[in-house]
This record gives sequence, structure tokens and C-alpha cells, in this order.
Amino acid sequence: MKRKNFRLVYALTFAVLIGLLVTAPAMAVDEDVDKDKDAGSVSPSQISRDRINAIRANEFFYQSYGKADPFGVLVAGNFEKTTASELVDMNSAQLVGVMWGQDDKFALVEDGEGFGYILRVGDRVRHGRVVSIRKNSLTARVTLYGITNKVVLKLEKSEG
Repeated sequence: MKRKNFRLVYALTFAVLIGLLVTAPAMAVDEDVDKDKDAGSVSPSQISRDRINAIRANEFFYQSYGKADPFGVLVAGNFEKTTASELVDMNSAQLVGVMWGQDDKFALVEDGEGFGYILRVGDRVRHGRVVSIRKNSLTARVTLYGITNKVVLKLEKSEG
């Protein structure tokens, strides 16, 4: 019980000291302003300027010297590259669904291994790009060994 009281007294004393340290510069500025007021040579704008300068003196500045910039990657544009193994192979893919709204259309495609992909017009696929998306089909242009082919995946109607 005595130990808890000691911690409480210690915490309260620490809080009071911090409060005095924070208010001391503001009190010193107020005393200087009061002295100048008595002399009659200080305008209200000078008083405001002195108070603002006292507040600015207590600003905290982030020291970034020697630290990496956390936003440098975003500004430089050094993003992770997608490899060919991460792209869908249109020869073994199946169109699962097509969704569209006022501004955007996208197709839900599943590859031969069961992995799902969301594709929009212009997205890369293995050896090509998606050319168009319609209500029941997806068209991609695939170039392999210098020969360009059009691959069309059609949406299979499900029972039910």
C-alpha cells in the first residue's frame, strides 16, 4: 500500500514540474509585455507578435537526417515488378464472371490451378493484354513466338 502511495506522489510531483516548465516561458513573455505596457511604448500588435514568437519557440521539428524517407519509394515509382508466373495464362483460363458499373468493367477469371484473377481492359496477361470485356466474354490479344492471336473466353451458363 505504501508503495502505491509513493508512486502516486511521485507521478503527481512529476506532473506539476512538467506543468511549471511548460508555462514558465509564457509567463516570462507576459512579464516582459507588462513591463513594456507600463512604459506605454508597446502596441497591441507588438504584444500579439511577442506571444506568437513565444509559441513558435516551442515547436517540434522532425529530424530526418540519417533516416530513410518513408515516402521515397512512392515518389520515385520503384514498385515491385510482376513476373510472368504471376500473370494469368489465357490458354488454361476460364471466365467465371463479368461485372460492370457506370465507369468500369472487370472480368473474374480462374486459371487451370484454381487461382482467381480480376482483369480490366488493358491489364497484362501472360504474353499479351486484355483487349475487351463484354457482358458474356473476355477478349485478349496474345503474342507467342511472333504470332499474335485473339483469345476469347466465353462465360459458361450455369444451371440454376
